[in-house]
Amino acid sequence: MNWVVSNQQYLFVYGTLRLGTGTSWSQFLASAATSIGLGRTRGVMFQLNGYPGMTHSASDSDWVTGEVFRLKDSTSAWPILDEYEGCGPSGPLPHTFERKIVPIDMNDGGRLDAWAYFYCLDTAGRTRIQSGDYLQSIHSSV
Repeated sequence: MNWVVSNQQYLFVYGTLRLGTGTSWSQFLASAATSIGLGRTRGVMFQLNGYPGMTHSASDSDWVTGEVFRLKDSTSAWPILDEYEGCGPSGPLPHTFERKIVPIDMNDGGRLDAWAYFYCLDTAGRTRIQSGDYLQSIHSSV
């Protein structure tokens, strides 16, 4: 399927918000949004303190795998999600993450633009998740 969508209600998640993690936050997202499917975007993923963080990459070999959701009510969901990701207005500075729109290559061949949370702090000394897939990394370490 070849389609292009640009909509500010789309969110690309790659870590603890993914359905396969079983976290309370992934359950929140499942209730606040509709799953669109799997996809990937350019980036590098690092293991942080019990969760991953994605940074930008322009390399053709650096990809982060995740899921795309369409928020049912973005007006109420964004403040909650931003607070969880450490970039809400009441969060301490510097923010841990920032939300940016990125192109997502969907597994079904489509492409869309979605919001994603990018890690803002220093990654020195952090372990890179080589696969770019957080679910794969947590399941392989069990």
